[in-house]
Amino acid sequence: MSCFLKKHPGPYGWSAKEFSKARRWAKTQPHPKHPDNLKYSLWGYVNISGVETEYKLSTINKVKTKK
Repeated sequence: MSCFLKKHPGPYGWSAKEFSKARRWAKTQPHPKHPDNLKYSLWGYVNISGVETEYKLSTINKVKTKK
């Protein structure tokens, strides 16, 4: 699935469009606590109700810049 996403250099920005790109990218990445289980993704890890968008994007950017 990630082969259809364009490469995005560096961290994602703070606009709504950048957040959508970050969300799509996170859905293709493995879950930090369950990397071998394809049923879970990074988006499932950060998408918790009550958590602000800034935290979600910050977590996604931390994982992205580690790679």
